[in-house]
Amino acid sequence: MDKNGRLTQIIAILVIVVIIIGIYVVKNGGNEELQGAIDTSRGIAQEGIVPLEISSFTPEMITESDKPMIIVLGESWCQPCLRMMDDLKALHRGQDEVEVRYIDLGENPAALEYFPVRVTPTILFFLPEGKPFMPPEGFPISMILYSSRDTGEHVFTVHEGYLPRTDLDKLVETLRDA
Repeated sequence: MDKNGRLTQIIAILVIVVIIIGIYVVKNGGNEELQGAIDTSRGIAQEGIVPLEISSFTPEMITESDKPMIIVLGESWCQPCLRMMDDLKALHRGQDEVEVRYIDLGENPAALEYFPVRVTPTILFFLPEGKPFMPPEGFPISMILYSSRDTGEHVFTVHEGYLPRTDLDKLVETLRDA
């Protein structure tokens, strides 16, 4: 075989190897690792930022907050929860007037003792200091208002199920203005 034929074979093999590596990286979350590195470096640059995903839940996290809060209760296997995650991350990074948090119920079963969860995702809305959000009359997003059995006092405002980014943006704006 001549020198040019051998060089052509080597180049063809290298091209195939590069394509296979590219497919592997795309299919196995290479972009997530890059995004994780970006988020980590951003977190170092902005110390004091609370992470989107809460590793352990306590009710005081809500009552001690001086900002409105959106809490999404989900599970690692929940497809609607996973579909919302990019939007939640963008909201969490993109504004600081409303706290956005995600609690994985599989890792934080204590949240199940505190919140009414019938489906995942379950999304809760709070005003500063843990006061429950009361949606304005005619609000276009369906909400469930939970009250205390003992006192009749409004304690939780919940949306059950997936919310697209446009609805999340409406909620952030409404909570910010409440």
